[in-house]
Amino acid sequence: MFTRASRTGVVGLAVTAALMAGTAAEAGLLSANSGGAIGAFTGTQLFSNDFGGFTVNASVDYAVFAPGAFGVAFPGQDPSNGSDYVYAYQINNLPGTIPAATAISQFTVGLDGDEPLGATGFISDFGVTNPSSSSYIGSGPTSVAFDFATPQIPFDGTSALVFFTSAAAPELDTATVHAAWADTHLLPSPSPEPATLGLLAMGLGLIGTRRRKA
Repeated sequence: MFTRASRTGVVGLAVTAALMAGTAAEAGLLSANSGGAIGAFTGTQLFSNDFGGFTVNASVDYAVFAPGAFGVAFPGQDPSNGSDYVYAYQINNLPGTIPAATAISQFTVGLDGDEPLGATGFISDFGVTNPSSSSYIGSGPTSVAFDFATPQIPFDGTSALVFFTSAAAPELDTATVHAAWADTHLLPSPSPEPATLGLLAMGLGLIGTRRRKA
C-alpha cells in the first residue's frame, strides 16, 4: 500500500495489499531485498539513547534506489513508475531495559526545504507494524514523518518498509526515531535542487564581498 502526498499533505491512496503477498512477504526486511540499491546509501544505523529511564533502542535499515531500480526489487510497487529515486527505510525496535517504554511512535527524515518530492507510503508484510500516517511536514517542508500512533512499533517489533520518492539524488540529512526518548543520526535524504544550491553559493559570495569591502 502506498499513500501519495504533496507539500500540502496526503491527497490520494492506491495499490492493494494483494500486491504485497508475492514480493514483500517473500523479501522480508529491507536489508534482505536491497539488491539494485545505491551501495553508498544502503546499510543499517543504530539509534540508541536514554535519559532518566526513558529509552529508545532501535536500528533502521535504509536503501536508496535509483529511478527504475525499486520496481525491480519490488515489482509493481514503485509509485513513481520508475521516474524517481525511492528512499526506503525499515525500523526495528530492539530489546531495551524497559520494554514497555520503548514502543516507537514516529520516524522522521529531515529535508532541506526545496527538494522535488513525490509520494510517501509503505509496503507491508506479515507481523510488521504499518504507519498510521505518512506526510511531509513543516514549512518547506522540513521533514517527512511516518507516524506509528495506532499501534506503535512494539518492543522487539519491526515496521513496514516505509518510503518516499524524489527526483533528486541522495545526500545525508538528520533522521530521528521517537520512542519514550529520541535519537538522531544521519540517513539518506534528497539533495536540494541545483537552482537552490546556486542561489546559496551566490549568497555566500555576496556575503564574502561585503565583508571584504567593510
